[in-house]
Amino acid sequence: MELRKSIKNRRVGVILTYVSLFSIVLIFEYCNVRQWTNILKMIEIISIVVLIVGFVFTYLKTGLWRFIHKPLKKLDEREIALTSKSLRYAYGIFTIIVLFLLLSFAIIGTALNVVLVVSLILFAHILPASIIAWTEKEV
Repeated sequence: MELRKSIKNRRVGVILTYVSLFSIVLIFEYCNVRQWTNILKMIEIISIVVLIVGFVFTYLKTGLWRFIHKPLKKLDEREIALTSKSLRYAYGIFTIIVLFLLLSFAIIGTALNVVLVVSLILFAHILPASIIAWTEKEV
């Protein structure tokens, strides 16, 4: 894992990734109720591009994606502790958010759509790496 990027740059990358992911879902949900306009289509496309760029620079280039998905047998004790801590926090956060979303959608009587589900799957995979990117000091 390469944490040579400054913690500030990693945090900016995490924020950009999450803001773009949130905007993709929000715009898609809004346009399901309303109507797609050219401006909303453009914002959606820009959000997708920002998500991809943020993902590449924040998770792939730093090695965080590979690190968090590495088999336990290939980690040393410090890396196991770091991975365990990040997974524990991440899935606690993820569980609360998903339960809140499911309850909200049940109350308003709206079905989940594929964009939200795919976004939640991506969110579940990048959240542990985001916690490491946000908290770990530079090497």
